[in-house]
Formats: sequence, C-alpha cells, structure tokens
Amino acid sequence: MGHARIIPIEKGNATVKTADIGLVFDDRIYSSSWAKFRFLDGISHELWFGSDHTSLGSITVIGSGEHMCYLGFDEKKSIERCLSVYPKAQLSVNQKSATQIIQKIMDIWTGTSDEMICVNVSGTDFQRDVWGALMKIPKGHVVSYGTIAKYIGRPKAVRAVGSAVGANPVSLFIPCHRVVQSSGNIENYGWGDAIKQKILRMECNKKCTPAVE
Repeated sequence: MGHARIIPIEKGNATVKTADIGLVFDDRIYSSSWAKFRFLDGISHELWFGSDHTSLGSITVIGSGEHMCYLGFDEKKSIERCLSVYPKAQLSVNQKSATQIIQKIMDIWTGTSDEMICVNVSGTDFQRDVWGALMKIPKGHVVSYGTIAKYIGRPKAVRAVGSAVGANPVSLFIPCHRVVQSSGNIENYGWGDAIKQKILRMECNKKCTPAVE
C-alpha cells in the first residue's frame, strides 16, 4: 500500500490542504464497492426526468422505467448531455420518481441506507470497467487516473481512462469526483471544480468510516 499524500484543494483564491479536511490520497482501489449497485442493459426511448434540491445543491436525475440512467448537477445540461448519448429518446417530467431516486441516492451517500441501486447505462466494456473501478473508491479517499488504468489492466491507457471517467453518466453515485490528477490537482470536473471540491469536503466532514480490507 502506498503512502497517503496531502493534496491541495482550491477554494476561491485560497488553497486548502486536504489534511485540513482528512482527504486521503492513498492511490488505491479497494476490494469492495462503496455502495451496492448493478449495471442494467436496454434503455427505453421513453425517459423521464426531474430535479430536487439537496445539501449538494440541485440534482437532476433521468430515468428509464424504475431505474436511473443519468445524474447531474444542472437540469438543462443534464438533459442536453443525456440526449447526446440517447438522441432518439423522448423525455417527460416525472417529479415523483425523480424525488424518490434522489432521496435514495442521498441516503446512500450520507450512510443512512445500504439499498442496492440498479443503474441503467449505455457504455462500452472499457467504460464499464472504469465505472466499476470508480465504485471501489471509498468516501474520504481519492486516486489518480493512472491507478484506475493499472487496476483494469490497461496501464498505458491513462488518457482513455480520463475520457471514460468524464463520460460517467451517473455523477456522485458512480464517484468520478474521487479521481484526481497524479499531481493532486482537483480540476476539469464536468459540473465545475467548485462542485467537486464541495462533494469531497462534505464526504470528509461526514466522518465516514475508514476503508479497511
């Protein structure tokens, strides 16, 4: 196991060291997933969406039937990005389903539920390997893109891993925010660096249980 490193988090014009919030950069993929999940295939062309306010700000989910296929932090961008993946989809509002799933995700994220979430996503085998690896990064920990590449057996595919991380359709639950540059820089998050920093800070402030093997 490598030594944990202290990395900086940018907040406005000030730099806050992760030691101040307890973020661990042990560059390690753990054996178990941080939350229970299952990937599903076969997404309907009829999708629903809805948004709700949370402690992280507004969250938008897009679903197919009873299952989530997209989660983002901006409704307009979430719809646009989802339609770029599923151009034939027809979206309609379903606030009830959206509120229920968002509450489930937040309960899992805060540690008050261990319910399994079925994620209906479309992706290549490579992308799913990367997304599966992301699920094995515990709260309060971060890893580098290179570590993900080594874990899935593609050590030279760091750029491709970065693209797969960026293509993650279910932010927060599939924790792409827990991947950082090898230098420790926290940047280039699809929903804005401030959101990524806020999530990581709150994960540490929740005094999550240390990861053990």
